Amino acid sequence: MLLVGATFAYSQKFVVPEIKEGIEKSEYVNYEKDFLSCQNWLENNGPTASLRKDVNSYVLWWVSGTPDIKMEVNSDILNFNDGNLMLLFLGGWAKQTIENKYDLSLVDGNLAGLRTVINYYNKYQKVLGKNKEIEKLVQMESKGTLEEFVRSVVK
Repeated sequence: MLLVGATFAYSQKFVVPEIKEGIEKSEYVNYEKDFLSCQNWLENNGPTASLRKDVNSYVLWWVSGTPDIKMEVNSDILNFNDGNLMLLFLGGWAKQTIENKYDLSLVDGNLAGLRTVINYYNKYQKVLGKNKEIEKLVQMESKGTLEEFVRSVVK
């Protein structure tokens, strides 16, 4: 109960950064810390959290605007139809890229995104409901075959 209270307090005190309109591509790096705090918030708050829509908007703004992170999304990997989970995937990839000083392979980026989704799904499955596609990913991760799957798809 104490953990739930702490999570609730964290989500209530979080202030969503302002989206900066009309900035140059080179300026997105200045908002990297804001992106990371938003991505961490998304990973640690359930799908019904009151700020989710605004935090999602910020993450999407940053990920789609930064010129420093290159992603190739493959429909064999990203094949679930939940916008929150798709954004967690993209944000997980971007976060891992930043943590690796912008040097991340397509395989590692996809793995980071998928593992972010898997962790979130495992944490909030009761609220999200069962998702067959993510269940397959969870099984692959538990069997140690997720990386092999990603390598077979990403060329």
